Amino acid sequence: MHVGRVVLVDNREDELALKIMKKVPDAIVSTNFKVQLQSGDILCWLSKPNDYVDDEVQELADLIDQSTFLPEKIVMLSIPGTADDASLEQVEKWYGKDARSMIMMHQYAVKMIDEFEIPYTIVRIPPLMLTNTSVSVIGEGQPMTGNKLGINQLVSIFQTVLETNGYLNQSIGIVNSGGGQQ
Repeated sequence: MHVGRVVLVDNREDELALKIMKKVPDAIVSTNFKVQLQSGDILCWLSKPNDYVDDEVQELADLIDQSTFLPEKIVMLSIPGTADDASLEQVEKWYGKDARSMIMMHQYAVKMIDEFEIPYTIVRIPPLMLTNTSVSVIGEGQPMTGNKLGINQLVSIFQTVLETNGYLNQSIGIVNSGGGQQ
């Protein structure tokens, strides 16, 4: 069981951070990486698909360089296409015509996080919706297809990732395993 804080770095327009805070005790939110890390903190970066994560990961690197306490682990929300998991066409279907540059930025950020040599989990998702959906967790190299994912189902996966050492040093894909809206 995790005992430190969960520091959510969040600039999303949805209620993901709020919903995670309701499920995970001792979660706090910051809109950037200018935070003071404490012993035992987990850093959870809720990036948006179109964020300039390749630039923002440099701010994360600065935080790690300047911190007395390193994060216990880093969790990053990312997109499909970064782990041999979805074709460009599929990612374009989900995230639009800028998918290729989004994938490249996210791949760079993930590579940087891997090089920090701090335990991490990358959580790759399709677009979210408010409706509840079925959910499956899939590993790297497994194809990600399907429809939008329910935000509440993602929150449940985040709860597991943040409160346990399940999925440590892995990139996991979260998909809607049922039918429903595109």
